[in-house]
Amino acid sequence: MVDVFDEVEEELRREKLNAVYRKWAPWVIGGAVAIVVGVAGQQFWSYQTRTAAETASDAYIEASRLYEEGNLEEARSAFTEMAETGASGYAALSYMRLGEIAISQNDAQAAARYFEQAAARSPEPLTRQLAQYKAALALFDTLSYDDLSVRLTPLTEGEALFGTLARELIAAAAIRDERWEDARSQYRLLQVSLDAPPGVARRASEGLAYIRQNAPQDAAEAPVETAETAAPEGVDQDADPSADAESADTEGDTPEADGEAPTNDSEEGGQ
Repeated sequence: MVDVFDEVEEELRREKLNAVYRKWAPWVIGGAVAIVVGVAGQQFWSYQTRTAAETASDAYIEASRLYEEGNLEEARSAFTEMAETGASGYAALSYMRLGEIAISQNDAQAAARYFEQAAARSPEPLTRQLAQYKAALALFDTLSYDDLSVRLTPLTEGEALFGTLARELIAAAAIRDERWEDARSQYRLLQVSLDAPPGVARRASEGLAYIRQNAPQDAAEAPVETAETAAPEGVDQDADPSADAESADTEGDTPEADGEAPTNDSEEGGQ
């Protein structure tokens, strides 16, 4: 009799397990499949990315070899393909190379376009700022001082990596356009900049010397105002110095308005 009860309980237990399995088994199996598929997809994506990066690297090295060997047309074709179809990093580097090829062929306009495209595609600040600087440099002969300043001033702000070179180019454009005060201001900033390389600081000094020698007289360098030479508060700095001297002489010959007698040399000597 006991065996019969045990068999019934075992049968009931088996039925409950089967019911639980039928209810939850699809979800458990689906979750396991999703995990396996996700891991496999991630591994496949990593493999594809690594393979694409290696392929792009090999293609860029080969195109650079063609460029170094002087096969400019083949190099241009290879770099153009990479610039149009490659990942953003290699595309930016390819546009930079295309710009250099255009510069070597004296095509400044095309070079500037390539450098601007490199700046637009580059994910790295270093490459992006270098491309912006090279684009402005390529167009230096055709851009006005104001246009060049608009392009390069952002590179002189904050933690820009090419700030001193950009400022030097702005100063050179100011001298070219005879914007003497603007040139002087830029070169002075370069002289005191702690980030300026020795060569840039030296050229800034040479630029200031050139301004002193070639700027018109009315644009001559004004003396730097110090605490000793600064005009006292309330004194008109534009007043005629000769009028001030004449006034001083007149005051020296007459008593002060408050009735005090002026001190003369003999009295001071006697004292």
